[in-house]
Amino acid sequence: MANLINFNPQLTTSPQNTFQVETEGYVQGAYFDDPTTRMWLLQGQLASTVAQPIWGGMAIAEGVNAPNANQGGNPLTLATGYTQYGGFTVFNQASNMVVTPGNSVQISVAGMSVSYFRQGSNARIAVQCNSTLAAAIDAGLTNQEVSWDFANQILIPFSTTALPVKVLSVNTNSKIVSYNSTTGAVTYTTGTCAIIQI
Repeated sequence: MANLINFNPQLTTSPQNTFQVETEGYVQGAYFDDPTTRMWLLQGQLASTVAQPIWGGMAIAEGVNAPNANQGGNPLTLATGYTQYGGFTVFNQASNMVVTPGNSVQISVAGMSVSYFRQGSNARIAVQCNSTLAAAIDAGLTNQEVSWDFANQILIPFSTTALPVKVLSVNTNSKIVSYNSTTGAVTYTTGTCAIIQI
């Protein structure tokens, strides 16, 4: 009799929109590798006050560690305005993020670590972009003034205060993150991404 191993503790499935055949477009929260900016990639710990999941391409506020705290990176929260804004989260080297059942996007929650770039690092990051803004900046200058909607985590047309970034490129066939605050589901959908240099 042959020795057979029947090992299937959990069926492996592929969440919808995880693997696509299209090669056009960006993925929200990914940064473009660059030897001059990759050394500025940091990792911080999400503060206990963070009440929702965090993914790549979100504006964050960076705090200072308490004396002798010795935690893994500075404490991070979601930025709620321009005075708090300190950078953007990214998926790159975010080994602590997890994909949970029902989600197709890797996330971190309070107490977990997340990768990010500080403002001024010159990192090029794909962020979700308002479709009206995408049409308005098409074929425009890279230094056009744009704003950030901190409630919805999306790049929007200029409104009173400018986000200090350059818009380098826009693609309307990208993978963007959709968050359902009622169910907690965090999934990918097709939409508009802009490459910003922070």
